This record gives sequence, C-alpha cells and structure tokens, in this order.
Amino acid sequence: MKIDTEKIQKYLLEIKTRRREITELILKNSDAEILKEPWVLKGFKYALIEIAEAMANIFQHILAKDMGEAVVGYIVRGRT
Repeated sequence: MKIDTEKIQKYLLEIKTRRREITELILKNSDAEILKEPWVLKGFKYALIEIAEAMANIFQHILAKDMGEAVVGYIVRGRT
C-alpha cells in the first residue's frame, strides 16, 4: 500500500492553520485575558485538540499504508 501524500498534506495544512490561529490568539490577548475569558480559552483548547487529531490521523495513515498496521482508533478524553 502507498501513502497518500495529498491526504498528509491536507492534515499538515490543518495543523498549520490551527497554529496560526493559536499564535494570533496569543498575540491579541494576555495570559490573564485568555484565562479570564472562557470562550477564548475554549477556542484555544479546541484548536489544540484539532492539531492533536490531525497528527493522530497522519500517524494512523502512515501505520496503515506504509507499515500495514491498522489502527482501530484513539481515545479522546476531557473534551471541553
């Protein structure tokens, strides 16, 4: 089986996009503001979750296509 580089690129683009959003959020808000505003903090956490999921998708794809190891899934705990 062959790795789908377009799929990997899509996930990498998602990671880069979320990283830019996080950087923008950090630049526009102080630490105190981020911690004080629940929706800003939730947005920050959600962007991190999306990065983690994109990374997991990349790893799962590589394991399945390059190494022949099918991954059933991964556990996501504590979503806010």
